[in-house]
Amino acid sequence: MPDDAPISKSTYDDLATGYEDITGAAIREHYEWPAVRDLLPPLDGARILDAACGDGFYTERLADAGADPVGVDASSAMLERARERFAGDEAHAADVPLHEADLTDGLPVFDDHSFDLVLCQLALEHVADWPSVFDAFARVLRPGGRVVISTSHPVRDYVDAEYDGREQVLADSATYGEIERVDRDWGDDEDSFVVPFYRRPLQAVFDPATDAGLLVERVVEPGVTEAFAERAPDHADEFLDGPPNFLCLRLLKPA
Repeated sequence: MPDDAPISKSTYDDLATGYEDITGAAIREHYEWPAVRDLLPPLDGARILDAACGDGFYTERLADAGADPVGVDASSAMLERARERFAGDEAHAADVPLHEADLTDGLPVFDDHSFDLVLCQLALEHVADWPSVFDAFARVLRPGGRVVISTSHPVRDYVDAEYDGREQVLADSATYGEIERVDRDWGDDEDSFVVPFYRRPLQAVFDPATDAGLLVERVVEPGVTEAFAERAPDHADEFLDGPPNFLCLRLLKPA
């Protein structure tokens, strides 16, 4: 396990104001989310932990589907964005609790067996310590509940770090069997904005989950959707040429 600390709160605090522009709404809405949505169990009435909820982009969709979501994030600035999102929606404002907490700290604010589903999207690639995260997910999940995650695809991460052509990746090489910090620059031609990423082999994706007692139900490598190709043709062409950008998993906590 690398010595680097998980992504700091300050990084996403700085990201909060322009997060939508930096990360690309089309990638979330039309590439990653459709694959994750297909992995979700019935949401109506389900109590769901949106782990690393950020600005509430996905939390809002869970609430709209009739779920009872709870958001948690390490960044106070991102949580403020989420509160602003729900403040303008009288139907959800009072119904969506939002908590500030780091996923690697065990989530002590939540009781054992208190959620039907834990959802964690595009966050774990910023975290070095996955065993602590999955131990916490398994603890707060009810028997028979599920964890659904999306994260950066290990093969894509290795290709990005090992070969030229990925200008935002701040690495010249990669060692496949290691968990390595491989930062990316999400800035533009004028300003640099470095975001910590952790590249890991495929086994290091699955071991923390199975060691926590979770069973792998489904594995999805999202393809380029027609809507994404229309909204972001340059990105779509890039993703067609090589491995998928993301890996999505559904995990079961045995009853």
